[in-house]
Amino acid sequence: MGKKSVARNARLEELRREQKRKERRRALLIYGTSGFVALALLAGIIVYSVFDNRSKNKERSVGYVAAASPAAVTANCTGIRNDQSYGNQHVGATDTVEYKDSPPSSGNHESDPLPDAIRFYNPDSGIRAERAVHNLEHGFVVGWYDAKLPADQVEKLRTVAADAGNRFIAVPWTRNDFAGDQHFVLTGWDRTQRCGTVSADVVKEFVKKWANPPLDGVTWDSPTAAESGAAGGTLNVTEDGPIDPAAAAAGGVVPGAGTMTQAPTAP
Repeated sequence: MGKKSVARNARLEELRREQKRKERRRALLIYGTSGFVALALLAGIIVYSVFDNRSKNKERSVGYVAAASPAAVTANCTGIRNDQSYGNQHVGATDTVEYKDSPPSSGNHESDPLPDAIRFYNPDSGIRAERAVHNLEHGFVVGWYDAKLPADQVEKLRTVAADAGNRFIAVPWTRNDFAGDQHFVLTGWDRTQRCGTVSADVVKEFVKKWANPPLDGVTWDSPTAAESGAAGGTLNVTEDGPIDPAAAAAGGVVPGAGTMTQAPTAP
């Protein structure tokens, strides 16, 4: 073999080795970059998961207040607060529960909740708060109003209640006046939103979110409506208050049966 052939073969072998080195460097670069990207994505997922869990835990903690919606801001409402749960034992029909919050969003209550059929109770109806609190445990939303809510707002609430669905009840609160200038308060079990004026949009938002809430709330600090979805109680009231059995009998009404003064509406 001539010297030129030997030199050419040596050169070709050197070129082949150089090509293999370049291919190895390229492969290492590709694999290294891919690995870095994979690690970065994994780290991102872990960080997101940690912050997401922290955010969820914060949103589920007692005392957390969700931001008020635009409709709520317009109606001078607070955001919706997660409340502490204060029990759910039954009390007698004449027992008075001293609720820690005015109005309550949980607590001990009468065994017979208010009926589904009546959406609004008049200011002087004398409806017991203990019955309405049982409705909260069944997944109802109660719209409480105190004596300082202006008369025009009370009438607006009557109209709003008629269109709010069969899981909403408007009830007067007569034990004291609500704080500040927010005399209409929405409550679900362990949820409270205080408002300066009555807003159909705010009521609908609250009902959509917190009527018949899911039972997963029982696994964290503020349990949510352990009897969610249950029906209302016996129809032994009218929108003006409890039935007087003697008067009902005199009027030809079955004692204790009550009078449906407001027909049920679709949710």
